[in-house]
Parts: sequence; structure tokens; C-alpha cells
Amino acid sequence: MACARRFGSDVRYHDASKRSPRRVYTRRVDGNDVAAALDSELVGADGGEPGSHLQPIVDEASRVLGRPVLLTDRHVRVLAYTRHQADELDRTRLMGIMKQPMGPELLAWFGRHGMWTAERPFRIPGNPELEYEPRAVAPIRFRGHHLGTLACTDRDETMSDEDLARLGAFADEAAVVLYRERLLLDLDRARERELLRDLLADDERIRQEAVWQLRELDLFVSGSRVVVLAIPLDPVAIRERAEPAGRDPSAVHPRLAVEAALMRIRRHLAPRHGLHLLRPDHALVLASLDEPGIRTEGVEALARRIRDDLAASLPATAGRGPVVAVGGVARELAGAVVSYDQALRAAKIATSVASFGDVVCWDELGVYQLLTEIPVEGLGATVLHAGLRRLLADPRAAELVPTLERFLDLAGNTQQTAASLYLHRTTLYHRLRRVEQLAEVDLHKGDDRLALHLSLKLARMQGVAWPVAVGEPTATER
Repeated sequence: MACARRFGSDVRYHDASKRSPRRVYTRRVDGNDVAAALDSELVGADGGEPGSHLQPIVDEASRVLGRPVLLTDRHVRVLAYTRHQADELDRTRLMGIMKQPMGPELLAWFGRHGMWTAERPFRIPGNPELEYEPRAVAPIRFRGHHLGTLACTDRDETMSDEDLARLGAFADEAAVVLYRERLLLDLDRARERELLRDLLADDERIRQEAVWQLRELDLFVSGSRVVVLAIPLDPVAIRERAEPAGRDPSAVHPRLAVEAALMRIRRHLAPRHGLHLLRPDHALVLASLDEPGIRTEGVEALARRIRDDLAASLPATAGRGPVVAVGGVARELAGAVVSYDQALRAAKIATSVASFGDVVCWDELGVYQLLTEIPVEGLGATVLHAGLRRLLADPRAAELVPTLERFLDLAGNTQQTAASLYLHRTTLYHRLRRVEQLAEVDLHKGDDRLALHLSLKLARMQGVAWPVAVGEPTATER
């Protein structure tokens, strides 16, 4: 793929494809199918790691212009830079090289001077308060997408218009390289997504073929235990998120925000130790337990990182925040489908039973593991124990039902129940007697306790809500 670089009337050509010998790329860059996929990805999605072949462009630009040059992506993250003298290093350049995030004031300064909207090379004046020196900047654009910027220092503001045009020519070459990198990355992601779908398919032959392909293509580490994490996506709760001040003003679709969050999580995992997939009503992550971070901190730490990143990426809603469910451990890659099914079941429990919190593990569900086998959606309120229905309808349900639930969860241990609810033992006995009267049960009988306990769990799964346990006795109980 050749692109022209024009210096006045002189035109030189560089074959950008020669800088990427790692594979043969057979699909057309201007093909509508590939371009459409990339167009969707670039609208707000996080990009992957760039190839090393951007560095020669930056080096040659620095040689031709006689100035230090810096290439950043659309999020102002440094991708390539050249050597500089000590007196040419301002705070902004140092922050970029050290991979430190730019502050909102600096981003606003960039946006004010057209960083994300400019179509041609432009100048950004210095700002002593922000410790920012003047720069000449050329936008890196391709097919209407802003991919990044190519900038060089211009402390004495002596850079000519001709040099500015030359900087723009180098930016055009970088645009082709960056666009091609995104296409290659998109192809890799598409292959990963396809194989992960097959790995979780119902047909065992398809799953076995996916396992072989993942290992043959070296996309996932072999011989390790794996686990699947599921993140239910509420189409009502997920709204359009607003971009921070000074960022690219283009709107970010919420599903792309979720995709970008999962890509950020994967960048913290060791290569070949994680895959992810976005489905209509949930997202999922396949992770190897041999990944160094998971081996050190545990899979629950990964689940919390996913939860925190999604909570920061999506706006707050009136309901609950993101929920992450962890399936059981599969001893090999072929068993990932079982962990996936368990993660989906755990996610279903977590979204209907708030007491589990926003990170829930299949291995910690207890009796709910069995209850997930019951088609709760098809069961009405009549399936619940008649005594529980009477308790829920009683004016004192806010006291009695949580007390009963805690008592049954603690296997009928009155001492532990009273201590956990901060109740006097007499107050607890008073409430339990009232439960027996209303529900017409005997809490000393195992069958009655079991029937009430299962009904309480089924009611939770049906979305029936009641207040959390209240520890203070009422006036009548005192």
C-alpha cells in the first residue's frame, strides 16, 4: 500500500506494507465490509496497541524538520516519539512519555485550538500556566476518522508554513499505517469472537474444533484451568454516556463503551490469557487461572476491576450498578461452556437477589444453585408457602420476614440470630412466636422450616422484595 509524501513539487512514495512483515493481508483496505466494521469500532472505542512501524515515520519527520516529534492516538496517548534535548522537554511532553494522563485543563486547551476537529495542520500556542510550550500539530485522519495527532515543538514559533505542510504529509502517511493496524486488529478480534462463540456452542463437535483452533492459532494458552465471567446488560439502565470536557465531541454508543471497558481490562491481562465477547443482553470474559494477576489476587479481584471500570464508563442510574457473575472453574478449555452456564445462572440470581451484591460467584450460591434449575418465570405467587404469603401481607412484615430469613439462614440458631440483628433474645422469641402464629407453622419442625426457607429463596428469585433485617425492637416489643 503506497502513499505519497509531497514536499513542494517533489513527490516520494513509501510502501507502508513493507513495515509490517508479520502477516499477509488479503482483504481490501477499502472493502465495505472491513471498513464498516472499523467505522463502528472507531466511534468511541478504545484502540489496541500500535505496531512498531510507526516509529520510522516519526524518526524521518524529525530528521526532515529538524525538531523533536511526538505521535499520539485520539486519546492523547503517546504511540511514538523521537529523542530530544533536555531543554526541549516541557511538562506535557514528559507526561506523555511517562504515560501519565493529561489533566482536564490541558485537554480543554487542546480542544479550544482544534485538536479533535482540525482537518489541516495547525498551531497550538504555549500556555505558561500549564507548562505547555508552542507546538505545530497535524491531525491524523483517515476516512473521516480522527486517529491521532503528529506534533513537533516550536518553542521559538519559527516553523514555516512549508514545514507545517510537510508535517501534514507525514501525518497522512501515519494515518494509512494506523488505519491498517486497526483493520488487522479488527480481523484478529473477529476471529477471537467467532471462536469464542463456537467454544460456548451447544454442539460438542463445534466446541472441540474451537478448542483446537484457539490452540493452533495461539490465541489462548493451552493446558490451564479457565473460568467465565458474565456481565448482564440492562438495556434500560445503559444510557448514552457524556464525554468528559475537552474530549472528542462525537457521541459514544453505550455498547461501545462496554466493549472499550472490556478491552482495557484485557490489556491488564497477560497475552493469550483472556478473551471477551459482547452479546445482546450480556457480556462475558473467558480468563485463564494461570494469568499472573489472577494467580496472585484471585478471580474475584478481576471481577471487581470489571465492575469498577464499567461503573466508571457508564452513567449512574436509579437502579443497581453493573453486576459481574463468576462461573465455576473448568479444568480445561473444553469445559468453559459449563462455567459459562454457571456464570449466567449466577448473574440471574445476582440481578434478582440484591443481598448477593454486585460480584457473585457460582461456588458461593449455596441452595440457589439448585433453585436455578427451577423455571421461576413460569411460577406464580401461589407456589410460595401460604404462611409466607400471609407474613408478606401483614403490616409488620418489615420486621417479621427479615427476622425469619436471618433465623433460617443461620440454621435456627437463636443466639447467633439475636447477635446478628442486635436484638435481645426475648425480642427475637417474641417475633418468632408471631411468625408461627401468622404462618401457622412450628419452627421446631424441620419440614416447616425447610418449606419456609425455600419459599423465601423462591420469592427473592421472583423479585419479591422486603426490607433488610431490622435490629431495633419496636415499642410494643419493649
